[in-house]
Amino acid sequence: MPIRVRSADFVDDQVDEVRATINVSRGGLYFSSQRCSYHRGMKVLLTIPFRDFVADAGPGERGEVVRVERFKDGRMGVAVRLLKSTESRAEHKVHPSRAEETKKSPIPEHRLAPRLPFSTEAEVMEPPVGPKLKTRLSDLSLSGCYVDTLHPLPVGARIRLRVVRDKIILEALATVIYSEPRLGMGVSFTQLSPEQKSILENWNAATCGEVEPLRNGQWKVS
Repeated sequence: MPIRVRSADFVDDQVDEVRATINVSRGGLYFSSQRCSYHRGMKVLLTIPFRDFVADAGPGERGEVVRVERFKDGRMGVAVRLLKSTESRAEHKVHPSRAEETKKSPIPEHRLAPRLPFSTEAEVMEPPVGPKLKTRLSDLSLSGCYVDTLHPLPVGARIRLRVVRDKIILEALATVIYSEPRLGMGVSFTQLSPEQKSILENWNAATCGEVEPLRNGQWKVS
């Protein structure tokens, strides 16, 4: 399906292009682009579907880029979450109870630790002997991470996560705390050992530029 994508904020590189979607759901869409201007958190205006520049000259729907990945041929894969329905619900919200608010908004507003961009391969399995799902992480914190996948598991699902980075392997149990169809899922770590916590601390520090991994799997403070 053809769509028109434009930058919504002047602070971002100005984007205005027509692309064909790869995947579409009620809450978001996925497309590829030759441009490198897209980044996680970027606000965009979308014309869905796009016909021509005269007929579709309106403002369009607002969206937010939630995932960007590079293909082997140099193209960028861009996942966008539509904001229209979310903003509409917020405008008509009348002081719901805490239980109702949690139920209607599965994405937590306050995380236990800040998440940092962290792109690496991962493997998800539902214990004890569920099928293995090849995925990627897009961000990481000391308490959880975001798993990019077109087939996220439901909220509350318990998983075994295996992450490999610079020949260092982290295997940990986690619980899905929010799920976005065709986009991914946020998970919270459970039962972390001191060794697992140390790996997470080093990965987070390396992402911030505080330490750098050595070839032998040890870490060097810079």
